[in-house]
Amino acid sequence: MLWAAGLLILVAGLYGFFYFAGEVMTLIRVLGLLGALGVALAVVYQTARGKMMFSYMRETDVERRKVVWPNRQETLQTTLMVLVITVIVAIMLFIMDTIFGWIVRRLIGVTGGS
Repeated sequence: MLWAAGLLILVAGLYGFFYFAGEVMTLIRVLGLLGALGVALAVVYQTARGKMMFSYMRETDVERRKVVWPNRQETLQTTLMVLVITVIVAIMLFIMDTIFGWIVRRLIGVTGGS
């Protein structure tokens, strides 16, 4: 029931946001929508699944903070390696396509290009 109430509050906030589009300032509409979202989250938090969901979100944030991001030099080196390997593979595929095309043309007896 609390999940349904939270969803209903959120839908009501969205409805109000769009219903008052021409009549009320955007800032007030956004604050109303954020307020509805906050109330909906507070209602959902009262359930066991809601508490599990918020616990999961906190744990994922902890894991996100453990990630070591590459510095600028590492990013540039990795990007350059990817570009070089992409060009090498493209050249190899072009050569293989040309050779196989030439073989197939010879096997089926087609002379000339295209």
